[in-house]
Amino acid sequence: MSERFDIAVAGAGMVGACAALSLARSGFRIALIEPVAVNPGPINATSSYGERVSAISPASEQILTRLGVWSEMDQSRLCRYEQMFIWHENGDARIQFDSVELARESLGTIIENQQILRALLTVCESQPEIEWFQPDAIGSITENSQRGVSLKLKSGVDLDADLLLAADGRNSTTRELAGLKAINGSYDQIAIVANVVTEKPHQHTAWQRFLSTGPLAMLPLANGESSIVWSCDSDFADELINRDDELFCSALSHAFEYRLGEVKSIGKRLCFPLGWHSCEQWLGNRVLLIGDAAHGVHPLAGQGVNLGFSDVELLTHQIGGLDKPWHRAKLRRFERQRKSETAIATTYSLD
Repeated sequence: MSERFDIAVAGAGMVGACAALSLARSGFRIALIEPVAVNPGPINATSSYGERVSAISPASEQILTRLGVWSEMDQSRLCRYEQMFIWHENGDARIQFDSVELARESLGTIIENQQILRALLTVCESQPEIEWFQPDAIGSITENSQRGVSLKLKSGVDLDADLLLAADGRNSTTRELAGLKAINGSYDQIAIVANVVTEKPHQHTAWQRFLSTGPLAMLPLANGESSIVWSCDSDFADELINRDDELFCSALSHAFEYRLGEVKSIGKRLCFPLGWHSCEQWLGNRVLLIGDAAHGVHPLAGQGVNLGFSDVELLTHQIGGLDKPWHRAKLRRFERQRKSETAIATTYSLD
């Protein structure tokens, strides 16, 4: 016998967990399905900083504050940045933003992804309207425009819902099962991510330099280190990846024009290929794509998870006051608005 929910959410990452929490707060009964047992683990003052971070916008901060997530994070590990400085290796072109001039407390906050996720999951676990199915995954989807969507989980559990949200990332299996197609493109670049110690303080500034081989960003961390995202043409990236720490730090210092002096040391390096994708159709009969399942951008755009949080905010606004989440006209309105707002960031090209 199937268990009935208002909304099923596929994916308990940052956007999926945020969607489950926000819609549960609107009174909907939520099934949250995640194929991996999620346990971000404790974070304390002595824990090393994670390599994956996000630049959380003031708008996203408001969303997380409203949901009670912001206060769950270790405030000592949040780094607000007050300035942004962007310049090009060719010529004198430069742009500088200052929070004081814009009458803001800050331009944003750099936070470890693992801390955001840990806080989201902590609040989700205290929400009685959310039932977890983990580790588990959707094996098949049967949509009916009148009755809803039926899910067969790989564990054998059957679920029914009025609406299924696909929030399971760039390579969404839910999107594929629902027959919603993604258009993919490659930037022919690889991003190298790491935390570094510099000779001079980061000045609570987000730095970005445009190089002929790709953009280099250096983001401030609360412990005084900086998080780098160095997007490089694939051939150059392979060369950098194979360098030892000393040679890599030397190349990074030079590429950054020694704005923060010498790069003294570097932690673990991660790398991943860069691409974009978009979907012509976000809404199927009873399946809706959100977050990276619907749109994927270059890290240079500075959007990332903020776009996903904005998806959640608008979706909650559209259907949060309804007795049932299924209202095709409102979901179509959501799809049209978010597609137009994410189009520029999603199709951004370095060419």
